[in-house]
Amino acid sequence: MSKIAFLYPGQGSHRVGMGAEILEAHPEVMEGCFAAAQEASGLDIRTLCLEGPMEELTRTEVAQPALFAVSMAMTELAREAGVQADYVAGHSLGEYTAAVAAGCLSAADGIVLVSERGRRMADIQSERPGAMGAVIGLPSEQVDELCETARAVGIVAPANLNTPKQIVVSGEEDAVLRLLELAKEAGAEKAIHLRAGAAFHSELMEPVRDALAETMAGLQWQDPTPPLVSNASARVVDSAAGVREALTVQITSPVRWADCVRTLLDAGVTSFLELGSGRVLGGLVRQIEPEAEVLSADSPKKLAKFLERAGDEARTGDAAPTGGAA
Repeated sequence: MSKIAFLYPGQGSHRVGMGAEILEAHPEVMEGCFAAAQEASGLDIRTLCLEGPMEELTRTEVAQPALFAVSMAMTELAREAGVQADYVAGHSLGEYTAAVAAGCLSAADGIVLVSERGRRMADIQSERPGAMGAVIGLPSEQVDELCETARAVGIVAPANLNTPKQIVVSGEEDAVLRLLELAKEAGAEKAIHLRAGAAFHSELMEPVRDALAETMAGLQWQDPTPPLVSNASARVVDSAAGVREALTVQITSPVRWADCVRTLLDAGVTSFLELGSGRVLGGLVRQIEPEAEVLSADSPKKLAKFLERAGDEARTGDAAPTGGAA
């Protein structure tokens, strides 16, 4: 029997208008998720999601709880449709959403944790400013070597290993710029300075990691059902302690997304359902495994399309043990 993985997007997948179609078709679900996100963050998440402006929605402290709210609403709709995942995984922020979807944390604790993550990452941008860059067309081993050379200028290291040849680096700005120069000289198809403002998934995030670890220590954790694939290790995690550790170390560790997808494929996953805004993860999965069945669902209509494709194998009953929405 084929297996299904739920995927959850991270920061960068946000767009003005996200959640509008869910709100129209299932107002009780989307309003509940918006309300929880607004209470936890202290921000008008509903208005910013539906109306923008994009500049405000892009702010780290806004985008993270906003994306979480939309993904959890879609998870609730998938559960109501009787869809059960065999595995969950998320990219960066999305790993926190995946942990809630797998029942490791309550939705209430999850949105509080995500809101704090967004605030602290926004604050660190002024305390320890950094930069990020994307390198296209070079293998990860070569990018590692170039980072070692660029570290003569400052801190820089791989942050997102999205596909075998799509890698994001993170660190101090001078070192990132030097790395991009070296990548161009080495024949990269593209070497792009990203507008990030902070060095996510690098050692510059250590204060955020330590603060979140303290917060997580005070929360109640459950074993994930279904298991989660960790960003940092790309391994299947099936214990509460393992998920808590994964969410802690990923703050300063690279997101090994290509390896996460391979782990899911090796576990027998043939269908990937991206739940939340955008189609970034679906696109990455297709680059890694063109034969995989992939659908990105940010609305009830797109979820219905997945159900039509997957047929009865995607339906497992009236209730799915993937956790509830906020």
